[in-house]
Amino acid sequence: MFRCVGRNNTDMSKGTRSALAVVLLVWSLFAFPWFDKGCDIAEAYTAVIRYGVPEGLEPLPACYG
Repeated sequence: MFRCVGRNNTDMSKGTRSALAVVLLVWSLFAFPWFDKGCDIAEAYTAVIRYGVPEGLEPLPACYG
């Protein structure tokens, strides 16, 4: 029913897993200020890509539309 696949065929390397974990951690650290200013989680993560990190009391376009 299930077949064991060799280690080199499907497994991610340890370096790739570590890099993805670091990227997710950094992205989460940048998303937290948006979440703290009133965005929901999806808007916060998207805002990091679109606008970067919020600065001061500027209008937050990510949270309003």
